[in-house]
Amino acid sequence: LLCWPPSSRPNTSPSIIMTRMLSTKPLLLFLLASAGSALGFGLGKRKAATPRLPLPTYDAETNRYTASPDDDLAYPYDAVGAALRHGPSPFFTRTFNRDEYEQGVLKYMYSAKCDRAEATGNVDAKLNNAMDWAYQKMEEKNGKPKVDYTRLDKKQAALTAIWALGITPLGINVILSTVDQFVNNPGPSVIKGL
Repeated sequence: LLCWPPSSRPNTSPSIIMTRMLSTKPLLLFLLASAGSALGFGLGKRKAATPRLPLPTYDAETNRYTASPDDDLAYPYDAVGAALRHGPSPFFTRTFNRDEYEQGVLKYMYSAKCDRAEATGNVDAKLNNAMDWAYQKMEEKNGKPKVDYTRLDKKQAALTAIWALGITPLGINVILSTVDQFVNNPGPSVIKGL
């Protein structure tokens, strides 16, 4: 037994001990319930249902993907948006080869188990630069953050518009003028009579 001086001896009467136990019991139950739910074995609690993606189906006979009836078939942005985000290649593919483009989006949705917006961005990025896209996917598998290819970078969009509306037509004009001069006005270095 520990010997305490009478003035500092704790009060150990049975009624005080019982009162302390009763006041700590709700706190103890709360702590156990919190720990149990945090560890995943709470009573009657279920995980929130994840929304079901409208994934396409694959037909091996025709080697084609078919969109789910729940899919709204709406792209997150149009062909011009694809050009502003990823350049001319996805723009031309979406404009002139729609079926191949749609099959690519459905194939990506099917294999990556993702929604149409993410698949569209990834197909556009792959059409623009397949090597960089593949490298980024490898980096994502190694723990790097996932890239949102549907996001429109304002600076990149402005640069794309300048190239599309200014520099490219100027370059085409210079090339056509140069060819026209050589065809219609051959200089002294061009062999005449051919």
